[in-house]
Amino acid sequence: MTIRVGDRASRSFVVNAATMRWFQEVAEDTSRIHCDSAFAQARGYRDVVVYGGIMLAHLSHLVGMKIPGPDGTSIGWSVKFHNPLYVDEPAEITLEVANVSAATGVIEGKFSIMAGQKKVATGTTRSVVPRDQLHE
Repeated sequence: MTIRVGDRASRSFVVNAATMRWFQEVAEDTSRIHCDSAFAQARGYRDVVVYGGIMLAHLSHLVGMKIPGPDGTSIGWSVKFHNPLYVDEPAEITLEVANVSAATGVIEGKFSIMAGQKKVATGTTRSVVPRDQLHE
């Protein structure tokens, strides 16, 4: 597989209550914004907010399985959260290759997480891959 600037991969997902409970247990994160509906609503949110770590797990899928895929190694991610994602709210994450360096074997990507027209998060990725998989 040759990786080029402009290559894209997407993944649709919905975070349900069971996934929220699983993540809470695994991460040992009981932050009230993620667990207490009344607390979240008192701060202006519609309900509890989906953990950012769950959303980034979907980014991990795209980076590990699609771009660059199983032969790549992540060397950095940056994320900015813009709006909350709520339990049972459909979302889509899209990753696009923004830069390729055949000399270093590094690809840079940009990603966005959208819930309909609502921008939930944006960010960047950096991965190193075998140089024979790159095309500048």
